[in-house]
Amino acid sequence: MKAIGLALAVIFLLDHVRESSALSIQDGNQNMRTSGSRRAHATRAVGVAEEKCRAAGNCLEKLDLDGAVGWSWGAKDRCDASDPNCGSDGKLRDAPLIGENVPDTLGCPITHIVEMSLAIGRSDEDCTIRMGLYGNDGIADSVKEFLELVSPSGITTTSKLMFENGVGIEAMPVSLSRGGILSQIVPGELMDFGIPLQSNVYARSKRLSKAGENFRPQPRPKALNGVPVLRKHDVAGLISIPGKGVGYGGTGYESDDACFESSFQITAKAIPAMDKEGRRVIGQVLDEQSMANLARVASLPVKKGFRGVIPGQKSGPPLQKVVLSGLDVRKVKSEPETESAETNTETAES
Repeated sequence: MKAIGLALAVIFLLDHVRESSALSIQDGNQNMRTSGSRRAHATRAVGVAEEKCRAAGNCLEKLDLDGAVGWSWGAKDRCDASDPNCGSDGKLRDAPLIGENVPDTLGCPITHIVEMSLAIGRSDEDCTIRMGLYGNDGIADSVKEFLELVSPSGITTTSKLMFENGVGIEAMPVSLSRGGILSQIVPGELMDFGIPLQSNVYARSKRLSKAGENFRPQPRPKALNGVPVLRKHDVAGLISIPGKGVGYGGTGYESDDACFESSFQITAKAIPAMDKEGRRVIGQVLDEQSMANLARVASLPVKKGFRGVIPGQKSGPPLQKVVLSGLDVRKVKSEPETESAETNTETAES
């Protein structure tokens, strides 16, 4: 029913566009007869995904509404979305963003360091964000869960018996190093990371078109209760997870397959509303370059689709796909800011 409703909406909009175009042509012809020949030019910037679906004629099937309906990132007054200085407002900046100040630790000891490398579209631009985790002070379970998410071994919540000996059952752990992406941006405010669909990640790993009926996604981990709040979401550069832990982001009604789509967020400014939502800070960005990279990625143009016509809705997935191209995890020794030699590194699948 949802697909039928979407199709009817698109047909209505396309008919409206055709009617508007016909009226414009008639008006134009009348004006040309009365006041001479006049010509107007309009150019539009088109994303890579939209180019592909328009060429294949399957924008609606791919749910690329920008391509299906004709909405676009911009027109002649919009900057090229692939330009590093192109902002979310379509304006070209004179210089790269500097970023906010590195957050104060407020006495929270850093126990682990995670370096997350991001690949933006098809560019060679290097965007690495270096994060420190607060693994002590009562939130060790939250940090442990996050470390499992960013490790190659991943999170496994199905029973060991089913996972190893289930007859005909296909499953795999959930890890950001396999299929992790920047799923949503609220421009200038926050970035949301996760794994959109476990089934798609599994299918790609097996070189299949779809996961199949025997695939079983990992359910949400057991909810974490009674975890203390170390600090508020009062500055840019804080690592935030849902109050109940990884897997409980979004609306909370997502299927098991999609429950890790909103695994963690990074603030690009102070957001007190995140405290009211019960979210918990488990770490922070560690250096100036990472803060500059954070500001850069948080200002990427987003694909709005239907959101673009709803007042107040400005968030969306990045116009250029952003994937996690590398994750490096180090454990910190007892001395502050001293890293051990033990390292886990894994490259994400794009």
